[in-house]
Amino acid sequence: MKKNLPIGIFDSGLGGLTVLKSLKQLLPNESFIYIGDTAHVPYGNKSKDVVKKYSQEITKFLIKNKVKLIVVACNTASSVAIRSLQKQFKIPIIDVISPLKNLLDIDEYKKIKKIGIIGTYNTIQSKAYDRVISLKNKNISIVSKACPLFVPIIEEGFDNNDITMSVAHEYLEYFNDEKIDLLVLGCTHYPIILKTIKKVLLNHIKIVDSALITAQHVQYFLNTQNLSTTIIKNGVIELMVTDKVLHFRKFAKHILNNQKLDIKEINI
Repeated sequence: MKKNLPIGIFDSGLGGLTVLKSLKQLLPNESFIYIGDTAHVPYGNKSKDVVKKYSQEITKFLIKNKVKLIVVACNTASSVAIRSLQKQFKIPIIDVISPLKNLLDIDEYKKIKKIGIIGTYNTIQSKAYDRVISLKNKNISIVSKACPLFVPIIEEGFDNNDITMSVAHEYLEYFNDEKIDLLVLGCTHYPIILKTIKKVLLNHIKIVDSALITAQHVQYFLNTQNLSTTIIKNGVIELMVTDKVLHFRKFAKHILNNQKLDIKEINI
């Protein structure tokens, strides 16, 4: 049955594991195939054509492995490649940016007047978040900033130390000065350094994790499209990388709270 096939997920590296974690928490019976394109991380400073190419090849691989749905758990790929992917492939493909519009419908967030967005160069330059926010509420002011050092710092395992704190102050104090009400973590890597981000931002600033709202959107999609699994047992997680990376295994075990993960290296 199609509904019992796994859900495919991909990211440039380990950041998308935060999306997988949220999906697994909301959908414990679903199975997942996760691909971290560690051979090409980060996507944020690469050309749009190259990001589209990588995304297309991974999507083809996931389809060959018989998934029922694909989640693009990378903000950069979501911002520059999602339209071409949805046009090229018939399988449902969900990104991590458009679910933000669902959050803005909640009463708690309807009073938001100014939103800050952080992400990679490609994500910020695409203005993908700006379009989603403006479609929901044109009166919300938006300030954005690329934070290119965060991804390599996280990928190197410096998740919450003095180096990360120093860089976070350099990037994020700008948003305190701008007096934002809410900060969108426009990269699935960023929740890994959430503790550091919170220490730099003023206490009243709300922080939005794309991973959680994406998982909620996937849950809604599966229910409304009659694609939820009928198997009543814990689903299986398959982790794949395009290049062996020391820190991937460490972070995968930590983020997913699972010490028995099997990680397979693949060629795409």
